[in-house]
Amino acid sequence: MGPHRRPASTAPGFTSYVYRQVGKSIARTAEGQRAGATKVSNPQPGDLVFFGYPAYHVGIYAGPGMLYDARRPGILSGLHTIWTTNNVSYGRY
Repeated sequence: MGPHRRPASTAPGFTSYVYRQVGKSIARTAEGQRAGATKVSNPQPGDLVFFGYPAYHVGIYAGPGMLYDARRPGILSGLHTIWTTNNVSYGRY
């Protein structure tokens, strides 16, 4: 998964778009995605990474310490470092 070719409107919009490409329909908000996912403690690439409770940000787990996300509206999504371990949870669909 390389950089997203069009600006993502929001981080949950990005994750929803990516999941839709593989035939999975998920909620359109970070908290909705967190609530609908099965919580996992050992994430695998493709799982979702949630920040906060209720979740205020979400990305797609890419491996140890990394995720794909859209940081701000209008910014191309990409591979970024998971910047904190506080109030981070993982979910799988």
